Amino acid sequence: MSIMKYLEKDVPECYYKMAMLMGSVDYYMFYESWAGKPTEQDVRKHELDELPFGREIADGLNLLVKQVYIDGIGGDEAADVKERIFALRDRIKKLALDLVTYSDAITLYEYIINRNRPADVQEPKNFNDDAAARDVLTAIFSSGENVVINENIKLAVSQLPIRMSKARFFDLLRNSLEKYTGTDSSSFDRELYMIRTAAGLEALHADVYPVFNDCFDCLRNLDLDNLDPEAAKDAHDRLEEAVSVIMDLNELYRAAVSVLNKLGIAAICRKYIDPECFKENEIVRVLANEAVEGISSDVSSDITEEALASLRKLEGLFEPLTERIQRLQARAVKDKGQDVDDEIVEMCRDFDICERLISNSAYADLTDPESHALESSEVAEACDELEEVFRELLSEEAKVMGRARMAAALAQLPVFFDSRTEVMNYVRDSLGSCRDAYEKSVAVKLIVDTAGGTDKK
Repeated sequence: MSIMKYLEKDVPECYYKMAMLMGSVDYYMFYESWAGKPTEQDVRKHELDELPFGREIADGLNLLVKQVYIDGIGGDEAADVKERIFALRDRIKKLALDLVTYSDAITLYEYIINRNRPADVQEPKNFNDDAAARDVLTAIFSSGENVVINENIKLAVSQLPIRMSKARFFDLLRNSLEKYTGTDSSSFDRELYMIRTAAGLEALHADVYPVFNDCFDCLRNLDLDNLDPEAAKDAHDRLEEAVSVIMDLNELYRAAVSVLNKLGIAAICRKYIDPECFKENEIVRVLANEAVEGISSDVSSDITEEALASLRKLEGLFEPLTERIQRLQARAVKDKGQDVDDEIVEMCRDFDICERLISNSAYADLTDPESHALESSEVAEACDELEEVFRELLSEEAKVMGRARMAAALAQLPVFFDSRTEVMNYVRDSLGSCRDAYEKSVAVKLIVDTAGGTDKK
């Protein structure tokens, strides 16, 4: 089979079929998850109309699902439909990125407030720092895999009071970032972004998410170094509600983009295929119809017999499709070195986008970012700017917030300990820096539980 034949026929038909089948199931699951009021069994806490952009996203998605899965894309409509699909995807992706700044800022405040003992909770008696440090160390090294151990060490650093001077902190930041000299600039930009967001250095977009303004106005006015129990409880309650909104939004965005990715593949491949090649249209229409009507009326009903029968017909279809796509992708990689004309280049570009859309990364970039080999002067300038922002904040705000920012930034860096003994000493010294036994117990329990160790007795 020539490269032209399998690119013209096999690849687009396979992607199109996968997108139609998986997308209709994804949207049916979206409907089941988001139509109507949340029940006690639901993970979500809010209705669509209670979430920022919730109804806008659901209605926009509904229109696209109706056009692609129910009405069908006419050959002359494909370009317009594709443009609308990716415009909504880009909008949601931007909203998700803006939400990250709030999520990371809340994590910093949680770090501080959750370590303040509530008035009705007794301080732990006879807390043993050495025993607690051993429990933390056991949890960190409970896995034999270096990758997991390193992540556990980063977790411990992020949750314990930072135990180093500012000079040492800035040296670690700079040394870590200087290793990117001569490498791809896009990788460096990602690392820099992760440090900045984790440390809460990115600006909050109050105009995008005014729903959080009252919460953050309250948090900014707290005396974090001398937080009384009543103020801490009020802040904790506000944080809890903000977190529930963020969790629901994150799930809404992820679920919507998952559907949009499949819609995008269908729209891309439409110009390459004969719609008659797809024999499962009725299955797709049944599921999409029920979901579209449910989202439009905002009513969640029990699954109908017709929808249940359609889902049963899909059993066993996905695995062969996935395997076939993988085989075609492997062949395309081998054929990339061949001399091909512009038409095939365009096809390969489209199918590369399809491959990214069907990957496990819902928000995958559809094109590679512009990049270049980093000069040492560029890295030095970025490090200087980062240090300047940190120094300004550390000089102006509560000490406990400064420590929280530093700990969050360090957790994004490669592990900087050279031995198990150094980890143990850091944990023991950090526990000694806690205000009281309650703060120690909170930090130790979180590390031990998350890292997979046994609960501290």
